[in-house]
Amino acid sequence: MRIVIVGGGGVGYELARSLSEKNQDVVVIEKNEIKARRFNESLDVMVIEDNGANAAVLEKADIKSTEILIAVTEMDEINIIACMLAKHYHVPITVCRIRNSGYAEDTSVLTPKQLGIDIVINPERIAAMEISKMIHFPDASEVDYFDHGKVMLLGVTVGSDAEITGVPLHKLALNPDAIIVGISDTKGKFIIPGGNDVIQPGNKIYLLGKAHTLKNISSLLHHKKKQVNQVTILGGGMIGFHLAHLLEESKQHFDIKLIEKDKERCDYLCRNLNQTLVLQGDATEIAMLEEEDTDRADAVIAVTGDDRSNIVSALLARQFGVNKIICEVMKPQYVPVYSTLGIASVINPRLLAAARILRLTRRADVVSFSILQDENAEVVEIVLPQSAKVANKKIAEANFPRGMLIGSIVRKNEVIVPVGDTVLLPDDRLVVFSIPKVSTILDRFFAPALGKGSKEYLRSKLVRTEKG
Repeated sequence: MRIVIVGGGGVGYELARSLSEKNQDVVVIEKNEIKARRFNESLDVMVIEDNGANAAVLEKADIKSTEILIAVTEMDEINIIACMLAKHYHVPITVCRIRNSGYAEDTSVLTPKQLGIDIVINPERIAAMEISKMIHFPDASEVDYFDHGKVMLLGVTVGSDAEITGVPLHKLALNPDAIIVGISDTKGKFIIPGGNDVIQPGNKIYLLGKAHTLKNISSLLHHKKKQVNQVTILGGGMIGFHLAHLLEESKQHFDIKLIEKDKERCDYLCRNLNQTLVLQGDATEIAMLEEEDTDRADAVIAVTGDDRSNIVSALLARQFGVNKIICEVMKPQYVPVYSTLGIASVINPRLLAAARILRLTRRADVVSFSILQDENAEVVEIVLPQSAKVANKKIAEANFPRGMLIGSIVRKNEVIVPVGDTVLLPDDRLVVFSIPKVSTILDRFFAPALGKGSKEYLRSKLVRTEKG
């Protein structure tokens, strides 16, 4: 599949890296010389150093043979023009990063469809939605849903008093409606566990299972149940704004404070938020946080747009005794820093946006696709084709490699946490957990024996995406 990416920033790089690892034919168009050089030096992709909102440049990228164009520059207008030109060349799917909601709404003078855009991506809004889920489930550092909410994935840090520590997994009396699909130690080493693996205090574990079971995760891990009512948001950029808006609309009541340094931005936030107390100040100053009673906050969200400021703010919040701290991380190299500081909940907007877009490049039977925040594993929700290699086989007979695990099956609206004797049936909805190097061979087990032509597949994929 030929995929053209316009924009070589953080989202563009994550996309190009993942797609090239999956052996896709990737072309990156990036005007900035330094950013373009990064692609040339580290990835096996074609790079064109030019403006992607230019027909001649797109033709140089062989736009007429392109199946998907993804425009993710920092400029909405550049992205929109690139998508409009791509539709002129009959590209089946166009994906556009848009920050300005005025361009993205169906009530706009020109709708996204009229602008040649099939899928609109807003990384900041996606990040805010993920943070909102973490606030609603404060025991978890990562939350995801599958099959319209029937199946839940939670990442949880294990406390020293949890009874599940120090015991091989096959001896644990775990609720049969949940399964441990991943373990990450304090140094960031990640495994998809077997029966003899042991959980240690401080490990981050990933549980997959029935949503109503995992919502009671506190009792499952013998934690004291947490409740978040008072939320302090540090940073009034797009993530902070979207998050405050989501919390205002939530059925659960929250007392929300938002601290922003820039006066003009504060004025904008005051005009556009109804139930949030907006304060002008520096979130990295102890005096400011003391004055605003940060020690009374149930959760502090550091989303200033700068990793170093987020780290300082998080450390101050920890000093004030705040239990739930969530940080935006822009540069992946900072993730181990947060882990060392004991901050388990981090959000990478670029990685989240890339995962949403990567779903489009998968086969039609792939329903959803997620990447864990630490990039140690991928989670794929897939409808098992009738002609797949493992259809009508027991899991124990499928010969899955180490590093791949089926965490759940939804069959006729029933959620099944499988065991070795569970038979995989056609049309089962599977949630498959795998490490990146193993995820490249998923098709050997789950792909249909005969595929459709790419153009027909992409049209059906777009229809499925719009419906879902």
